[in-house]
Amino acid sequence: MTITRGKIRPPLFNFLFYFNPLFLQNIKPQTMETQTTPQAINVASLLYDFAHQRPCLDPRDYGGGREGWLAYRRESAEITRDLNDFRELFTFAFNLYGGKFPELVADYLAKSSDRLTLKGDKLEYITGQYFPTEYRPASSRCLVSLIWRYYQDQYETGGEIRKAIRKRLSRRVGRLYFN
Repeated sequence: MTITRGKIRPPLFNFLFYFNPLFLQNIKPQTMETQTTPQAINVASLLYDFAHQRPCLDPRDYGGGREGWLAYRRESAEITRDLNDFRELFTFAFNLYGGKFPELVADYLAKSSDRLTLKGDKLEYITGQYFPTEYRPASSRCLVSLIWRYYQDQYETGGEIRKAIRKRLSRRVGRLYFN
């Protein structure tokens, strides 16, 4: 078990272990094309931690009474669904790229002009309207771009790419990110 900022994470999510270049080199040296740098490992872990941070919703932001409470619960459920979307996309992108995944995430976020960018060794997010509802979809958009880039070399049109990706993802993720 790993303890990070008071949270306990099981070994499955300890990405510093799974992205360790020595571990990857000893297990599958024939598939390892590039060395994974510690900075890239850190960025993949930063992205994972960024999406898994608490949304810090405040029920008082939704007004009082029954309607306010229902709106708060709806928003909370949607934020949880966004986390599940991120997990699905993260797993899918990691399975596509394997050992190159941390470096590609680091390169994408360093060169990105989206709201989520890499500045030095920290992720910076520019909030639009309400941070709790938009930071997880921003993390997912980074992964969507990497997945699209992977399939772009294999298919000619956008429709073919969307169709191929949607076959491998859930309906919700396919509808939200590849429609």
